Amino acid sequence: MISSLNIAKILGRGNPSALIISSAVLALILFFYAYTIGSYFQADVSPLENRVNYHHPFTTFIIDKYFDHLIIASGMVLWLALSVMGRAKIVTSAIYGIIAIIAASAKIETLFDIVALISIPIVISFLIYNKLTPKKILHTSNLPLAYLAIIGIIIGFVGIVISSAPLFSVTQKSIPIHDYSYEIFLLLSSLSPILIFFLILGSPIKLFIQKWIVRIKIKNIVHPVSNYSVKSKTKTLYLLLFMLLSITIALIPHQPAINSDNQQVGSDSGDYAIMINKLMESNNPQEFAHNVFTITYSKDRSAFSLFLYTVVKIAHANTSYVVDRMPIILAPALVLVIFFLTRELTSNDTASLLASFLTAVSFQTLIGMYSGIYANWFALIIGYLSLVFLIRFLKAANKLNLLAYSILMILLVFSHANTWTIFAMFEGLFLAVMYKMNQYTRKNIIFLLVVVLSSVAIDVARSSLTGTSGGITSDVALAGGAGTGQLPSLWSNLTDTVQNYGGGQFSVFIIFSLGLYWLYRSNSRELSSIFIIIFLALAVLPLLVGDGIIQSRVLYDIPFQIPAAIGLTYLMRHTNGMLVTIPICIWLVAISLRMLTNFYFVSPS
Repeated sequence: MISSLNIAKILGRGNPSALIISSAVLALILFFYAYTIGSYFQADVSPLENRVNYHHPFTTFIIDKYFDHLIIASGMVLWLALSVMGRAKIVTSAIYGIIAIIAASAKIETLFDIVALISIPIVISFLIYNKLTPKKILHTSNLPLAYLAIIGIIIGFVGIVISSAPLFSVTQKSIPIHDYSYEIFLLLSSLSPILIFFLILGSPIKLFIQKWIVRIKIKNIVHPVSNYSVKSKTKTLYLLLFMLLSITIALIPHQPAINSDNQQVGSDSGDYAIMINKLMESNNPQEFAHNVFTITYSKDRSAFSLFLYTVVKIAHANTSYVVDRMPIILAPALVLVIFFLTRELTSNDTASLLASFLTAVSFQTLIGMYSGIYANWFALIIGYLSLVFLIRFLKAANKLNLLAYSILMILLVFSHANTWTIFAMFEGLFLAVMYKMNQYTRKNIIFLLVVVLSSVAIDVARSSLTGTSGGITSDVALAGGAGTGQLPSLWSNLTDTVQNYGGGQFSVFIIFSLGLYWLYRSNSRELSSIFIIIFLALAVLPLLVGDGIIQSRVLYDIPFQIPAAIGLTYLMRHTNGMLVTIPICIWLVAISLRMLTNFYFVSPS
């Protein structure tokens, strides 16, 4: 882990001084370049401030436009002089340096923009040429990545400090230091719709290209990554730490320093409180049972209503107070369930722990709190837990696993009808693929398919007996807004979903970038790959022909943190991989804090 890293070696001990300097300079250029290119193209960003997303072009520089360009140009001249070999060193550094001097001294803005903008493309061109030709023209190493990670760690910690300021009654805008991590996050998050698009469409494309359904037999199935086991005590400690982190995250928006008048955090909290109060007004058990299956916000999520009602009764506190703090229970439960699901899929403790950490700071947690979609959140926990027992039964037929799966699927039907529909579709498709591949005993697969079909029958029966819309009926009605007519609006729908739904929490580019890295590295013979690809495939049609409502519901139910965790596990294998993992984790915590401290609504003046 971190304690085992040789800091001196990471910083370049044993390498030539020229290589160390050029690597540090390149890392610094990349840092400044992110601001330059974002400001030049004025990327649309949507920061969350006082619970509202404000859309505006990115026009931020680290110092100012002139000095940022000057640092990039000076750094490029130095990098070319130290990294390029032979005569090309003199020619390239001289040409670039002369143009930069002319642009800077004469203050020719357009030319200076060009000088700054072509810097990284020049570096990339040299790296590609150096990679493809036998005669090397560059001195290269992994040091730039190490230095970039160090910069990321520093500004990540600064971001945590600035994001935590409201907890001490200090406004973030009053701090004179830039929150670089959040600014870069906003800039790169503008790419999130693109990342989601390629991740969702790329998964089934990769699946069909490799034609694994036809070719792969049971003997070829492998697990995704080496079985890195973690000691039980260490594993338990990390898991408890991540659960505690999720509880802390759930408590932050309620702190008096942020939420001075005890404002409700979840958008739907008020509706759930009204529902619970109506249940409490029931005069007898028969009326109570009738209300559970008929009143608004309970009829299609009766199991959650009973759970919430029980919690309120046990707490003996104000209904609104208890309802709005449901994330304190739901967040750690989701962290725990994702750990077990990832463990079943990968048999890898490291990937499972990373998935549980990512869940603590995931958009599922943050959107669940911001929007107050507690029934959906509760149903996710039930649904993911049902998948744990589904996979266990596939691997080793056991009556207890089948019984647990059956009970959880029935409970899911009554927890949140729309979430159940998505899980039923996924599980039916996943089991059909397993049957086609002859991966597991077909008899066991049929047993599981019977359970899925039985849940459909229960949903239909529930709808008929109570006179309310079932999961299938409501989803069919919801799909009425979908169709090929949505194709021209595909990009605007996806952008709106990512930047606006749930306070723009879907725009976590880090998770989707890691997901794409997983897709690149994934082996279609792996159980986890088959599982994730099928889950992502469910979002293809909503992405192409669905509106924003359909897209947001489907995207929220997909466990993106699992492929992201596996991708992070792959990344850790590389040189300096552990070092790169540290700023990723720090940034996710910093961004989550920034979002949480802006859940409190302040009316724009």
